[in-house]
Amino acid sequence: MTSYQSVIRPPYVGKTVIDYLSQKFPYHSFEEWNFLITEGRITVSGKLVASDVKLHNGEIVEYNPIPGRIKEPEVDGNYTILLETDELLFVDKPGNLPMHPAGRYRTKTLLSFLETKYPKIIPVHRLDRETSGIVVFAKSEESRKWLQKKFETREVYKEYFAIVSGDFREERTLNGYIGKDIHSAIRKKMVYSADEFFESKTCHTQFYPILFNHDKNISLVLVRPITGRIHQIRASLLYLGFPILGDKMYGSRESIFLDFVNMGMTDSLKEELGFDRQLLHAYSIRFVDERVNQMVHVHSNTFKEMELYFPNWKNYVP
Repeated sequence: MTSYQSVIRPPYVGKTVIDYLSQKFPYHSFEEWNFLITEGRITVSGKLVASDVKLHNGEIVEYNPIPGRIKEPEVDGNYTILLETDELLFVDKPGNLPMHPAGRYRTKTLLSFLETKYPKIIPVHRLDRETSGIVVFAKSEESRKWLQKKFETREVYKEYFAIVSGDFREERTLNGYIGKDIHSAIRKKMVYSADEFFESKTCHTQFYPILFNHDKNISLVLVRPITGRIHQIRASLLYLGFPILGDKMYGSRESIFLDFVNMGMTDSLKEELGFDRQLLHAYSIRFVDERVNQMVHVHSNTFKEMELYFPNWKNYVP
């Protein structure tokens, strides 16, 4: 089984090994991490350590899992192949399916499932575990680099659907900045700002209202990201005051994410979130493949909540 490495950076500098592991990687309990330390499964810069050793900036913590010890959560493995070419594979990923091995997910990932049929498949880009829709894989390193270059030069055009809380009535364009939210207790959380800030990157997104469900007070929004930043759509919709339903990290209450990490998906959390996963869906992707002189334009299937609450969506999509 693959080992995992992480580099010690603030705010974890000075914490003990056991505190670092149990706080940053809560998929194991405090007791389980202690057991793994005593079993010699944890090293710091290549050396075995005790649980109370304090960590220094830049040190590398490595974890060698015991095979079968990590219990993988259940996933939705019902992916669909939308289009296959000689060089690329377009896959419709369901929600609740991680792209590749990470954390507790080792074998139950989209990449792992695809590798049983396509041994040399390579992800070109990624979607969050809870985001559904189109994701593209390459069949060679050359094709991966070619398409990634198109992403970087903004020659790939993507559309998403998001179901958000509230009545989203007007077309909106955000052209600002996104970067790490230093005021958040969540390490991975990003924040959108109209003004540039330290280590931020440009962020440009277009939003189009499609339909409003008055009974549920939810809106269907078409999203066209121009840049491709991490959590760009989710952070931008929170900034606009229309958080995506089911979004634990970018919802109306940030501590929902911490509650979920500590307690899992409880009935009260699901009721507060509206859904048990974020309702963001990568709907279409389009680019010119000059190698064969043709336009590639692929649409995904929709997800059940979208069809349930907005059955006439096709009549309103521009």
